[in-house]
Amino acid sequence: MTSHHHTPWNDFIKGMPKVELHLHLEGAFTFPTLHQLIQKYGGAPEIRTIQDLRHRFAYSDFPHFIETWKWKNQFFRAPEDFELSVYETLRDLHSQNVAYVEAFYSPWDFEGNGISMQSITHAVLRAKRKAHDDFGIQCALIADINRDFGPERGAERVDEVAGFRGQGVIGIGLGGSEHQYPAELFVEAFAKAKQFGLHRVAHAGEAAGAGSIWGAVRALEAERIGHGTRAIDDPMLIDELRTRRIPLEVCLTSNICTGVVRSLESHPVKDFLHAGLVVTINTDDPTMFGCTLTDEYIALFERVAASPELLRTVGANAIDSSFLDERGKRELHEQFDRYWKRAPHDAR
Repeated sequence: MTSHHHTPWNDFIKGMPKVELHLHLEGAFTFPTLHQLIQKYGGAPEIRTIQDLRHRFAYSDFPHFIETWKWKNQFFRAPEDFELSVYETLRDLHSQNVAYVEAFYSPWDFEGNGISMQSITHAVLRAKRKAHDDFGIQCALIADINRDFGPERGAERVDEVAGFRGQGVIGIGLGGSEHQYPAELFVEAFAKAKQFGLHRVAHAGEAAGAGSIWGAVRALEAERIGHGTRAIDDPMLIDELRTRRIPLEVCLTSNICTGVVRSLESHPVKDFLHAGLVVTINTDDPTMFGCTLTDEYIALFERVAASPELLRTVGANAIDSSFLDERGKRELHEQFDRYWKRAPHDAR
């Protein structure tokens, strides 16, 4: 984890009430939790300490990242493993003053471990209720439909998700290989989700170009865009996103780790902000990428958009871009505005 200098702004950002809109629970476990599961199941004798585990997550390249992702998935074998992990993740987010999170989860990724989508979902819902009781953090779930299983399976998965409406599962996402499976293939799945009253978001413009974002916006009518990095290539798309106020779930560290952008300084987020897009800042897979939401906001403030006004706007954007009802948004805005009254003096 990044260590921060104690500047008034860094301390202020740490304490700031935050909303996270693009986080994959499978990439947001805590190291102590995973270590505990490795002890429980065995099969990794080289991992003795949490330090050993941290070293296991230093990647040489993207294929190595994917290999590590699959490696850690093998240790999630029973409902209580998911319940423990999500509870500890929410405890960790609460410690960063995250008040509300809309978390992706991919329950179908564990079918090979002999555990059903339903039992994983029930376990995750138990964890989120318990975390709410214990820490006050609110969490809603978005089931990630993986493109790589094809459109038919996608539509079937929407049916499975619909069984959990009203219990804390509020929508579907679209992940997986953007290049091989364009958004247009999933029109039926998204139309079905809309009929069920599920929210709809899609990863787009991360691995593929601006055309992928157009597909998500036009064909799928996605309510938010995950990443959206390549929107920068198409001025007409920028206009469309601004006019329609379609939020971008920007994930800075993630984009650098996966090679989508070369550096923070060359990230198009600065251009998106100046173009008046609805930018939100998120972590994607915080444990896998060694970042926290606090880190992301500090990086944004120190290295991208060093103005208190932009920091405040981006924080408020996340509340507005969430799928909370009006009352929920109003309560978070009140909390956020109260906190901003204590901003370091150069902000006023």
